[in-house]
Amino acid sequence: FVGSKGAHCVAEMDQQPCPYKIIDDMGGAFAMGCFGGGIWHLVRGWRNSPKGARVAGAISSVRLRAPATGGAFAIWGGSFCTFDCMFIHLRKKEDPWNAIMAGACTGGVLASRAGTKAIIGGALVGGFLLGMIEGVGLMANRFFSAQQMKQVGAIPQHKPPPPLPPPTNIFGMPTDDPRRISGDLGFDDAAELEADDRF
Repeated sequence: FVGSKGAHCVAEMDQQPCPYKIIDDMGGAFAMGCFGGGIWHLVRGWRNSPKGARVAGAISSVRLRAPATGGAFAIWGGSFCTFDCMFIHLRKKEDPWNAIMAGACTGGVLASRAGTKAIIGGALVGGFLLGMIEGVGLMANRFFSAQQMKQVGAIPQHKPPPPLPPPTNIFGMPTDDPRRISGDLGFDDAAELEADDRF
């Protein structure tokens, strides 16, 4: 971008991070699907291969099927994040209901090829799963917040140190009150003491 128009576009993109969020979630879901699917297909390939070819069978199973699992995860993550951003934009607020509705919409859309019953079932399952996840997250946040408050309340409150004694001269008499000094030295008032100090 060049000039004020480019700066304005950059500012708008900074205020609306949902496009970047969608891409980031898709990448994270793909990596998670590849990793988890790779472990799953590695075990399955090892068990389903004949003796003497289990290593090759496990590697071949991972190479052929792990990317497909990662792609399925990426599609689910991208669809969910797209619906989540859409509900945030429409409702103008962020709360657990956005994730629950996004999960229901994602489950319904991904099951749309199987018919109406599958759409309803997928939507119910998606909404239920996201509701459980959001509920567990809220409970965990409240639990950790309560633990932090208890830890803060258990910290002992230190008492302030006692005040320092007033400064004294070489004779051990305080120097903060001229009238007290003059009385201790035999002067009638502080004026005489100050007059003598000038000589």
